[in-house]
Amino acid sequence: MLTKAELETWLRAQWARRGHQLGEGERHGVEVRELVEHSAERAQARELPYLDLWILMYDEMLSWLLSLQGVFQIRMKAGRPMGDFEKALFLILARIVADSISIRHLILLGFDTSARTLLRSTAEYMEVLVAVIDDPPFASEFLKSDSPAMAKMFWAQHLRSGRIARRVRAAWRGFATGDTAEDEAAALWFAAWGGQWTEQLSSLTHPSMGACLLTINPPSVKPHGEAWLGHWGDKADFSAETVYIYAANLFPLLVVHRKFPFEGFDAALAEPIPYDPAIEDHRHVKFGRDVLGSLILSLGKPDNARHVFPPLDLEGSLHSAD
Repeated sequence: MLTKAELETWLRAQWARRGHQLGEGERHGVEVRELVEHSAERAQARELPYLDLWILMYDEMLSWLLSLQGVFQIRMKAGRPMGDFEKALFLILARIVADSISIRHLILLGFDTSARTLLRSTAEYMEVLVAVIDDPPFASEFLKSDSPAMAKMFWAQHLRSGRIARRVRAAWRGFATGDTAEDEAAALWFAAWGGQWTEQLSSLTHPSMGACLLTINPPSVKPHGEAWLGHWGDKADFSAETVYIYAANLFPLLVVHRKFPFEGFDAALAEPIPYDPAIEDHRHVKFGRDVLGSLILSLGKPDNARHVFPPLDLEGSLHSAD
């Protein structure tokens, strides 16, 4: 293996051949390690009460997802049989959890635009998870996407051009308790709630001037006034909306199938998962979904918005999807 010291020696030799002598430990350009370390220290020292509030909410949501995954992980460790349904659920949850932890890191280090870029993908995984729970045979289709070619085919057949959104709408229609026009309208509204930000997230994912400007200067209640550019990492209140978008996309997982996985899924599971109040993950999944569902709904109420959303002048951008 090439060692770090050997690489540094080679780099100095290359510069020397070009007439530039570098001493040991010297380099041309910015010392990236120092920049990154200072950026992280600066972010940690920056006090943003609004964002601290939203990170607490975010941690509650992520903790619930970890418990849901834990329900299936316990069975895996015990060597219990797992069919396509359980395998797909565990794998999708693993990706959502990994993305969610990454988003948290990015927000707290001050890379909100990068966090939203990742959130665009995470939201799609959440939609697929809702679709699998609502239609367990769909799990087998997901498990076929185990190569680049098959992943592309899965996306083309089941995700693109609103295909996955239609599955989410079907899940919400099944959730509606009545068959009145009002019930249908409510189901459609909730089905479209998280998707309201798809265009915005996509505009940040694909090259655009707006994405660059938000990266360089993320909005915050109290501008720092330093000679510091946002693309080096600038923790900002603007990330409150990022967490809200995450919450809106998580909401269907909490509400649409409220008894999942303990009731109503025996036919889909290789073995039923009876609710056991002695298991913490079981308790958290069963009751935590109601706590989180109530919290997320309350965040969208106009009377509550001024207490949780930072007062940013973004010409209607912040909280604009309500």
